[in-house]
Amino acid sequence: MSGPGRRTDAELAMIRDRVEGLMNLGYRSPAIHRALTGPEAPRPIVISERSVRSNMAVVERRWRERASREHLEAEHAKAIAIAEDTHRTALARSARNADNNVGVGYMNTALKAQELIVRLRGLDAPIRTEIAGPGGGPVAVALADHPAEHLDPREQARRLRAMADDAQAEADELEEHEGSEP
Repeated sequence: MSGPGRRTDAELAMIRDRVEGLMNLGYRSPAIHRALTGPEAPRPIVISERSVRSNMAVVERRWRERASREHLEAEHAKAIAIAEDTHRTALARSARNADNNVGVGYMNTALKAQELIVRLRGLDAPIRTEIAGPGGGPVAVALADHPAEHLDPREQARRLRAMADDAQAEADELEEHEGSEP
């Protein structure tokens, strides 16, 4: 490490790498400070806890940059390419070693790579099916007919009067019971 003053870019990169490694282990700033400056540190450095927090913020900013949409898409495409290459290589080696157990191992690797490709491309996602009526409109629902809907209007009126008479009789009965209680 250089003397007092501003650290070189190489020194800052080394410190941030060490800080990132400790952050990945779940350490917080006081523990990272002790790990970097304490007597048990493999290469102790002189750094304040405030500087450790500042370097932690830089590391977190780098993480956010790496997690940007474009970066994630590029990493996703890279993962698919690696899985496809692994699949091709494993299939070719499985064919070359078809007469022994090594070929079976390569075939298993090819199958696992194929499953990974399917998962990375999202081909295993459930298929969404929308049901629509004619011309994309709402679905018409036909309910079963009730036998009462087919009665003659006079028969309907007779039944409704009978139901009303029954309801009136029950109401009269309730009034008698309520009136007789003290």
